[in-house]
Amino acid sequence: MRMQTLYAYVSRGLVRSITQPGRKERLYARADIEKLRARSQARAGHGAVAASAMHWGEPIIPTSITQITAAGPLYRGQAAIQLARSGTTFEEVAELLWTGKPGTPGLRWPRHLRTDGLRRFAASITPPASNDQLIELFALFTMQLGLTRGHTASQPGSHDTLDAARELIQTMAGCFGYVSQQRAFYQLRKGESIAASLLSALEIPVTAENQAGINAALVVMSDHELSPSSFAARIAASSGATLHSCVAAAVCANSGDQMGRLYSQVEQFLARTTTRGALLRRASDLQSRGLAVPGFGHPLYPQGDPRARLLLDLIERRGERSKRLDAIAKFIADVQEQHGLYPRQELALVLLCIAMELPRNTAGALFTLARTAGWVAHICEQWLAGALLRPRAKFVGLFCH
Repeated sequence: MRMQTLYAYVSRGLVRSITQPGRKERLYARADIEKLRARSQARAGHGAVAASAMHWGEPIIPTSITQITAAGPLYRGQAAIQLARSGTTFEEVAELLWTGKPGTPGLRWPRHLRTDGLRRFAASITPPASNDQLIELFALFTMQLGLTRGHTASQPGSHDTLDAARELIQTMAGCFGYVSQQRAFYQLRKGESIAASLLSALEIPVTAENQAGINAALVVMSDHELSPSSFAARIAASSGATLHSCVAAAVCANSGDQMGRLYSQVEQFLARTTTRGALLRRASDLQSRGLAVPGFGHPLYPQGDPRARLLLDLIERRGERSKRLDAIAKFIADVQEQHGLYPRQELALVLLCIAMELPRNTAGALFTLARTAGWVAHICEQWLAGALLRPRAKFVGLFCH
């Protein structure tokens, strides 16, 4: 790439650049440059399109569910950030993603859990050794529910399918009880919202402020671009797999270090040091070595992740902050000023969990529960498409070791 072209991309906000203390030269985000190169290659033909699409290139799957804009995702044409700000419930947003029509304002789902069988299964489960293993528990419970429902819940948009999806999300919420002091599955109460049930499962006060924080996080995390987990759900759906098998595939894909467990990496980064200066020194050291700073720099939002801004605003409005949160807030401002990096939603969600005193390493599980709503929408849309997803492979020769 010529320098003139690079400067043009920087001026248009397509490539992020950061200053280096004491030097005139600037550093440029490799991920942004690779993304632009992939898009250029995608115009060269079918094979190039298939290859580049695997690396933030041109889209390969048409969808009417979520559009990504500079202001954040639009769910069926409605801005996720505005939905969260207006207090739209997670249940309403899930119904919007699934059917294209918003649910009744203040919607609460009926309790869909078939209590007897689920109670016996839940009682047989050993609580996870680490809180971030909740994601694997989600996959286990998903497949168990699938065994009881079978193929009856595998018709796009049908009553059985959506009831199964509601039951699945309620079951995931109950799983959060395994990381509470009780270390046991939480049975949702009749008429209890998902946000309230999560707080009850985690033994956090069910205040209006806490419910608003959890609900907003669930809303803005419900869907996004075609992530590996959403793609996995669609691949399974294209093969004719059941709803529960498709969701389990998505959950397992989401359990990787670059997805659901990225939140734990952010939390570990923040936990290793306690002061603003120490955090900034670690971030600057990573930048100087060309490494990413955990929780900063989203390739789709070079001017800042709107979801992160929303969650950080909620934390700011919660009133008096702890000294730790205050130091982290100043650190975020320092990184933005000195390195031109903006916080991602992973960092903001981790900080919201800290502000609400949720158990450690639960942010990734919250993200997984929220994203289940989007996965169900993608699964139903893929069923309707009736096409088998089968990316091309390009043989590149034999390698000897």
